[in-house]
Amino acid sequence: MLALSRGEGQSIIIDGTIEVKVVKWSRTSVRLAIQAPREIPVDRDEIWRRQHPGEKSPLEKAEAQRQLRFQDMAAAPGAAPGALSVPPDPPTSAA
Repeated sequence: MLALSRGEGQSIIIDGTIEVKVVKWSRTSVRLAIQAPREIPVDRDEIWRRQHPGEKSPLEKAEAQRQLRFQDMAAAPGAAPGALSVPPDPPTSAA
C-alpha cells in the first residue's frame, strides 16, 4: 500500500487513467473527487461489501498477498527480496 500526504486541491494519478483529488478536508472528514473511465467501477466500501458479501476487499487481498510474500522470504532466506514462490501451471491436455 502506498500512503501519500495531499492537501486540498492536490491529486494523485493512478495508471494514467484515474485521478483522485482532495476537494475539501476538515478534522473529521475528507471529500475526494474521483475521475475514472466508465468501465472502472468506483464504490464506497460499504456499497462494495454489500455487493460482494463474504468476499475479501481488494485491500484485504493485497494484505494477505503481502503476508504470504514475507512468509516465503522467511522460509527461503536466500531468495531475492520480494520474490514470489509461484507454483507451476498444471499441465493441459491436447484437444
